[in-house]
Amino acid sequence: MTRRGFIKQLLSGLLGVGAMVLFNGCAPLISPSAYVKSDGEPWQCMNCGHLERSKEDLTGTRCPRCGKRMLVRITEAEMAVELKKLGG
Repeated sequence: MTRRGFIKQLLSGLLGVGAMVLFNGCAPLISPSAYVKSDGEPWQCMNCGHLERSKEDLTGTRCPRCGKRMLVRITEAEMAVELKKLGG
């Protein structure tokens, strides 16, 4: 292997590992806290449907799944319907 080939292989390997780390960070559709009522109020992203619970006001914060600022508070009944619909 020549010096140029080694450098090309090294750089492509580093870029490949960086891409795997960057694109593997997607959050699940249903947050683990969505099942526990004591974790706070239910929230849903109107863009991707991500379900979350939080004791803090999430109005104006970004969705951990899609990154859009579309989190809205939903009722417990709506949360139960969504969890049942999504198989949770």
